[in-house]
Amino acid sequence: SIIITAIAHDEDGSVGRVEFYNDTTLIHTEYNSPYTFEWTNVAAGNYILTAKATDNVGLVTTSVAVSISVVKPNVAPAVSLTSPSVKARFTSPASINITAAAADSDGSVVKVEFYNGSTLLSIQKNAPYTWNWQDVPAGNYIITAKATDNGGLVTTSEGVSISVVKPNVAPTVSLRSPLASTGFTSPASITITATAADKDGSVAKVE
Repeated sequence: SIIITAIAHDEDGSVGRVEFYNDTTLIHTEYNSPYTFEWTNVAAGNYILTAKATDNVGLVTTSVAVSISVVKPNVAPAVSLTSPSVKARFTSPASINITAAAADSDGSVVKVEFYNGSTLLSIQKNAPYTWNWQDVPAGNYIITAKATDNGGLVTTSEGVSISVVKPNVAPTVSLRSPLASTGFTSPASITITATAADKDGSVAKVE
């Protein structure tokens, strides 16, 4: 939507009309001052605007041309996390490779930022957009990537939930019976009993 305004006067008479042109195409005629017009719904492209003033006896003067351009609206970039995968589990202290795919259909991606929640982890300005997060302690995390294009628009990826757990500790097991060096008479029936426990989980089986 472009406001076009002209100043026109006639020292020995009066201005009858002012015509606004896009190159050779008449787009509007204004008969009264102020000579202004709102050109709406202008498509993307390059334009050369002029104003022609006609006085009360028919003499015409054309203004100096004004070149303008109308560009398409900037389209926001696209971004998605390609690693880690959703609900991935790691063992602390973890080393987690974070990678994003980012592109801009009408320009270029100037940076990709990696976040844990609202905390900035890293800024990558060149593809491939990847970063290795080192020594991550146990906990639950939501990773996102934010891509910024050359027009300043920002897109945030969907969050990826991951978890980092403490290293698994092996279970403990000991035989309670039979006692060491116990003798049996064949054919024997021997009851074997074990005590087993796992301090950071559960015992799945005893063999």
